[in-house]
This record gives sequence, C-alpha cells and structure tokens, in this order.
Amino acid sequence: MIYEPNAAIAMHSLRVEHSEEKTDHLGYPFTYRTLFVNLDNIYFESTLVRSQSQPTGERRRAVLYLHGYTDYFFQSSLATSWNSKDWAFYALDLQGYGRSIRPDQSENISQSLSVYHYDLLAALTTIKNDGYEECVILAHSTGGLVASRFLQWIDSLKQDDIEAQADSKRLISLPKISGLILNSPFLAMPFSPKRNKVITPIIEFLTHSLPFISTHNNKVNTYSKTLHKRHDGEWDYRLDWKPDIGSPLSFSWLNTVIRSQKALALNGQISTPVLMCHSDKTTRSKKSAIELSRGDGVLDIESMLAAANRVYQNIETTEIAGGYHDLYLSPKPIRDKYIDCISRWLDQLP
Repeated sequence: MIYEPNAAIAMHSLRVEHSEEKTDHLGYPFTYRTLFVNLDNIYFESTLVRSQSQPTGERRRAVLYLHGYTDYFFQSSLATSWNSKDWAFYALDLQGYGRSIRPDQSENISQSLSVYHYDLLAALTTIKNDGYEECVILAHSTGGLVASRFLQWIDSLKQDDIEAQADSKRLISLPKISGLILNSPFLAMPFSPKRNKVITPIIEFLTHSLPFISTHNNKVNTYSKTLHKRHDGEWDYRLDWKPDIGSPLSFSWLNTVIRSQKALALNGQISTPVLMCHSDKTTRSKKSAIELSRGDGVLDIESMLAAANRVYQNIETTEIAGGYHDLYLSPKPIRDKYIDCISRWLDQLP
C-alpha cells in the first residue's frame, strides 16, 4: 500500500462542529452550514449546502454532491431532480472553494488532496446526524478523484488491521455509503493512454522539482465560453468563485493530483458500487467553443476509462453522447439523458 503525505486520518481525535443553518444565496429551499473540523488543534472549514425539500418515503436516503476544480455548487435544478426521486440533497463546497474561500487560505489548491477527507467526514457525519442512514456520493472531475481516494481509505478501515480498529469504530457515525456516481472523473492526466505513459512521468518530475511555479494566461478559456451566460452558455454562476479565466495552475497542486492518481491505482480496488458517466468523445484539442462543446473539452475519455477499470470492483460505465466535461451543464436534452441514466442505476441499488 502507498499513501499520499498526510493521508492517514486519526479519526479518534477528530471533532466536528457546525454553525447555525442559514439561508443560502441561491434562495429557497437552500440553506448552508459552515462545518468546523478540529484535528489535534488543526482547524478546517468547509460549507455544507442543503435543500430543505425533505423525502417522504420510508428509506432515509441522501445524496452528497462534490464539485470539481475551480468550482462550487450552483446547479439548483440538480437538487430538484434528486428531491423528485425522494432523496435528500446536500452539496459540499470544499475548503478553499466557493462558499469556503477564506482570506487566509489559498483558493482551489492544497498540498495534498487527502486534506479534503476531513471535509467529507464532517459532511457525512452531519448528514447522519440529520437522520439519514444511507448516502450516495455524486462527484465531478477532481471531486471524483477526491471521493474515490476517500472511499479507498474507508475500505482500508474495514479490514482486520489492528492499527485501524480504533478508527474503524468511528465509521458508525457515518451513513452507509451505498454508491458512488462519477461525472467525468479526473482519474488520469488529460492525454491518450499512450501519451500518458511518456508525458505523466515528465510532468511529475517537473512539478516535484519546481513546486513554486504557477502559470496563468489570464484569458477566458474556451470551456467557460460554452457555459456562462455572459458568453455563449446558459448558466449563471459567480465568476469570483468559478472564474472564466480559470485559476493559476500551480505545479505543486498538479503534482498532488498525479500522486493521488497513482495512489488510487495502487491501493486496491474500491468495493462500493460505482456508476461512471462520461461524454462520447474527447474535444480538448479543439480551438473553437462550438467544436469543444461537442464532447469533453477537458479530459481524455480513453484514459479515464482505462483508469476506472483498474480501480473499481463493481462499475457500470455509461456514455452520454455530446455531453460536456460536466455532463450536468450540457444542453438540456443531453442533461436529461444523464439524469435518466442515474435514475435507472439508482433503481437497481439494493
């Protein structure tokens, strides 16, 4: 087994608190709570958003949405679709993202993706305390990598390892994680499998050797042009939290992602049932917004699939024709097909 630095979490020393619930800027029915994690006097803050539309069925089930890089939760209609299926809806803005940006923190980056495990633990503990015994995690892009590493770690606690027994007792404070839904997860660098074998080690060496470098072109990226209303898209979101020029690309952060991807591939398959949805084509090399919007303009589909087949024991993959990188932000007919795919998969869960 290999672990990222700081990936082992001492759950027995973890304390979770939260602020009072307040009305979110999205308006009714959304509220938010700031989550405070105290780990041996090291503090972390994240934000848990909740739809107040409550499920009426006998099963107390919730979904937890996890965003991608340079992102936050703003898709209010996504919550509506889950509420209509009788699931409670929660979304987590990780530390340093969206609602959780703080003046004394770097935005959108961390020295190790494993620090976000604390945010997930806090969110899931709160969901359990709200009365939900079962939870599905829905994660996009880098959020898919974070959630997968988290579940891999949870699996390790279920083993009969003496060192893990103290921490495994804390699992009773979490709801049962009955499924993981991946929306175009960032499981590999965005090149073809053949190129990745050559390029990824070079990127890993450079980003490790030059962690202080950060690049930013300060131009509106083509993908953003397909999304936001100020350009050619249909979505209106806060550009201070999800800037259309992106965020500076830190070599240190990129090295962290590569380490996490390697750890995910080497630490054993994840047992949780997984649905992975992705576009039918890679368009990241396209220059125009029209061409880019005909597929995934950020990641490589072939490499994503190859990585997924190594990582998950029980996985179903579904191709969404014409889907954007964030499938839910695709045009409505495509978005509806994506949601229908999720609904069918949920129906077959135990």
